[in-house]
Amino acid sequence: MKKTALFLIVMAMVLVTASSATSVASLKGVYAFQLQGLSNEFGYYSGSTWVNLNNSPCPSTQHCSSQAFSKISYGTVSFDGLGHVKFLTITNSNSGVGGPVVGTVWAYSVSGFNGAMGTSTNGAYLTLGDFSATGVAQTVLMRTEGNNPNTGTAVLQ
Repeated sequence: MKKTALFLIVMAMVLVTASSATSVASLKGVYAFQLQGLSNEFGYYSGSTWVNLNNSPCPSTQHCSSQAFSKISYGTVSFDGLGHVKFLTITNSNSGVGGPVVGTVWAYSVSGFNGAMGTSTNGAYLTLGDFSATGVAQTVLMRTEGNNPNTGTAVLQ
């Protein structure tokens, strides 16, 4: 009985500590991030060059198909713990395009273990985890909006 009571008290303390650690202050510091997704395109190859038709009809002289291209974005961001995130570095490769440029500052919010940064059309949803003793999330799962969302992680440096 004493072991059960002690276990319940310890678990309650862990839950209270974890739940109290979820605010904009839960994201503070420089995080390295990586996002990866797919871009589905319709088109054809002309030699070794892909011609994206953007859903236009296929020319009768070509053999068209749908193709998935990997897109990757990575870099570093700095969360100030007050609701602002600044992009310090960003690289897009393999057709990764869009999003912010270096120096862009977005607002962010946190509610529970979830958050969001940017806007609904140009931003990301966040899931916080792996909290330090001071209540700062050391790992963040990220997902962009859309039919083909990019997903990835951000890790506190």
